[in-house]
Amino acid sequence: MVKIAPSLMNMSLLQVEHDLCVLDPITDLYHVDIIDGHYVPNMCLTPHFIAQIRPVTPKPIEAHLYVDGIDKEFIDVCIDAGASLLTLPADGVGRSIHRFCDHIHKRGAKVGAFINPSDPVDIVSSYAAELDSLLVLSVDPGFTGQKFIEGTYDRIVEAKALRAKAGAHYEIAIDGGCNATNYRLLIEAGCDVLNLGRGLFDNGDSLEDSVRRTYEEIRAAARESA
Repeated sequence: MVKIAPSLMNMSLLQVEHDLCVLDPITDLYHVDIIDGHYVPNMCLTPHFIAQIRPVTPKPIEAHLYVDGIDKEFIDVCIDAGASLLTLPADGVGRSIHRFCDHIHKRGAKVGAFINPSDPVDIVSSYAAELDSLLVLSVDPGFTGQKFIEGTYDRIVEAKALRAKAGAHYEIAIDGGCNATNYRLLIEAGCDVLNLGRGLFDNGDSLEDSVRRTYEEIRAAARESA
């Protein structure tokens, strides 16, 4: 079944440990947006946040780096904090990506790249075989609550075709505007991982209700697309 990755920039920071306990049963990995205020005009979570939640959940944690000027030192900070997957901006690390992939893998973590709606899918073609994850943004980067871009389905199909052509093994993740209206179409297009923001956290009167309802919706979508 498609993997579920709650996007923690949408959670309440006043009851993090409680909410992680509620989310853990349906979660395959947690998605943590690290936004530096430069890559996009917004600021969000940090490697320190990953370090704080690492002891209270056994689930893998992805550091999604909306960060300018990424270097090996910053990568090491994220891995040392507990990130097991680092997702880098394809439009910002091209000149160093092979070195970064090698370094991240040697540190025992996985490496991903994310492509903005303005990026061609084949921007990652020269290093597709080195990626563990390819994250397709279905909204402009850095802000939650945006409208899903309908052309995203075709981009997922392109990402799947590129994976086959390159002999790559990356999972195809989607980020932005994922909810019950598009789960089935995303899965049918070839999505392996759903990063869920408001489609999960605003899907009920309580987080417990939202988790139950969201999991049932995704299971139904998976059955329909089988």
